[in-house]
Order: sequence, then structure tokens, then C-alpha cells
Amino acid sequence: AKLKSMLPNWDHAISPDMMRILHNFLLGVNESMFEDFKVRFKTAGSDWGFNRYSPLVKEMLNTLLENIMQCDISGTENLVDALNDLRENRMERLVIVSNHLSYGDANIIAAAFDKYLKNAGMEGNLSVIAGPKVYTDPFRKFSSLHFNALLIAQSLAVATPEAIMPVREIARATKKVVEDIKKYVKIFLVFPEGSRSRNGEMKFFLPGVLRLIDTGDNVGVLPVSTLGGNVMLPIGESKLYPADIKITIGAVQKVENVKRIYSGTNSSKQEIMNHFGRMVAQIHPENMRGFYGK
Repeated sequence: AKLKSMLPNWDHAISPDMMRILHNFLLGVNESMFEDFKVRFKTAGSDWGFNRYSPLVKEMLNTLLENIMQCDISGTENLVDALNDLRENRMERLVIVSNHLSYGDANIIAAAFDKYLKNAGMEGNLSVIAGPKVYTDPFRKFSSLHFNALLIAQSLAVATPEAIMPVREIARATKKVVEDIKKYVKIFLVFPEGSRSRNGEMKFFLPGVLRLIDTGDNVGVLPVSTLGGNVMLPIGESKLYPADIKITIGAVQKVENVKRIYSGTNSSKQEIMNHFGRMVAQIHPENMRGFYGK
């Protein structure tokens, strides 16, 4: 009842069967966990940078997604190797880059990767770059508490009217996120296209994202192809549907190694981001590679 009072259209977001599953889950939740959630829900998105996840939302959405998505995931050995390198300090930070089809993509990846993070002793360490639009809708705001969120102002190149901000504020937001990444974050997920693809094809990776990725001397980039999020949570809808999800994970490449390849070019930022885009495209369906299908 308390949750429904905060999310008044909750009944329309999921099926009655899923509602029963969540009802049974909530019966076992202690009051302190719910009180912690209320505080985090109230303050989420109030300032740029790092926002810590809610254990209640994490467990709740993992339970829901386990029942609503059929997940086919391949290349997990690449994720395990990367997490081992991170745990053994052979890597300073791991950046996951993926294509973007739905607001549900981050939740899909968070749920699918959760057991691997637990096995590596890194449960609760996943952060996700999020734009201001995430916090304009109660359900998207709720979903952002599934993981640690890094709130950043969207680039003017991809911002919709409600997300447009002065250039100075965009710069301040970016600076705060970069500082918080260096201070708090070991693993984060970013969608370098900057917005969801409407036709399913990949768009070019924004050059400004490199500032978020290049935050240390020993940072690895893990490419991920994610399919099915637009079926589970279609653009323009707030209802979740059962979906077949396919995730493919590629091999890590070190940022420093990629930078050396393009150090002599006139547009090195875009060339480096295009390199990361091609890493995702190589494990993505050929007919959906879009900009990187050339």
C-alpha cells in the first residue's frame, strides 16, 4: 500500500501474475529496508553525480525480471575475466559500453550480471550513467535505484526539449560525474549513443563520452550487445511485457591501448569512440549495426 501511494499507476505497469509475485516478495521486506528506499527515492536525481542504489529496489526488480525475461547470455567468460582483473587490481576500472534500445536496458544488464558480480565479491558495485529524463517519471526514477546512478546532463546533440540545459551547467554536471567516478566507482555502464535507437540500428558513439571512460591509467572497456529491451519496455510505454532477451559480451580492451592507435589523428576523440562502437557492432546482429555497419 505504501509503495502504491508513491507509484499510483503501479497496477498498470505489470501483469496480475507479476503483481502477485511482487506482493509475496514485499511481505518479507522489513520496515528498515523500506524506510531506506523512501529516503533514496526522495533524493534520487536531486544533484549531479553519484546516487546510491536501494537494496529493496535491487532485490525487487531482480525478482521481477527473473520472471518476465528469458535471457540468453553468451560471452560470460569475458565478463568473469574482466571482474577477476578488477578484483586482483590488474585493472583500475571497468566500463561497460552497450547499444541502447529501451529505458529497460540498464535494468536488464544489471539483473543479468548480478550473479557474476556476487561471485566476484562486487555485489552492489555497478553504476550506470543516467540522464535527467530518467528522473522526470516516477517509474523510471524507481528503476534507477536498481543500481548506483551517475546523473549527468545530456549533450545538446541528443537532449530532448525538457532535458536541454545551459552549456555551463552541462560542463558542471560532467565535471561532478567524472569526479564521482574517480572517487566512488569501479564498474559502470554507459550507452554512448546518448539516446535510444528508434529503428533498432546503432547510432554513432558520442565523442564527449570519452571523458567519462578515460578516467585512469588502467581502464578496461567491455563491449555488450543487448537485444529485446524494446520488446520488454517499448518506447512510449510504461508497461512491462514478457520478452526474450539476448546479451552478448565481447572481450575487454584497455583504453590506453586504443588511445595509442589514434593518437596521431585530428579527431582522435571520435575515432576512439568509433573504435568502441565497432567493438559492440562486431558482436551485434549484422542488420542492426547501423552507423557501424559500414
